[in-house]
Amino acid sequence: MDLAQGLRPLKNTPTLILGVQSDFLFPVEQQREVADALKMSGNKDVVYYELGGVWGHDTFLIDVQNVGGAIRGFLS
Repeated sequence: MDLAQGLRPLKNTPTLILGVQSDFLFPVEQQREVADALKMSGNKDVVYYELGGVWGHDTFLIDVQNVGGAIRGFLS
């Protein structure tokens, strides 16, 4: 089974994917791959947002303004 097939159950679920350029645990390439696979599975409500920052994976904990802005934009 490929990734798009595995994500097919989420085809009707609005999804926000956040990638962080300096995250080596979950590189942005993987985040883009997940976003693309969701779109290929038929999900028309996928938003991919890429954050800068130098904090790597901890960006989600430290850069509250940009992370919160991305989430707020997605939910509005």
